[in-house]
Amino acid sequence: MKVTLDIPENKYQFFIELVKSLNFVKVDDSPYNPEFVAKIEKSKKEFKNNEFTRVKQSELQDLLGLE
Repeated sequence: MKVTLDIPENKYQFFIELVKSLNFVKVDDSPYNPEFVAKIEKSKKEFKNNEFTRVKQSELQDLLGLE
């Protein structure tokens, strides 16, 4: 179940601390889309493991079909 709340800015920090103290509540206070974050983390891991392809700037337009 998901619940959407409208918390006044001046009460937000207090509310978050209160909710985090409850062991049955998950607080996802990230402003970023979790799917997007997962893609970025996957890309970072691939780069670290040399699992990527380099493309020269001169080849980029051809690769994208822009010529």
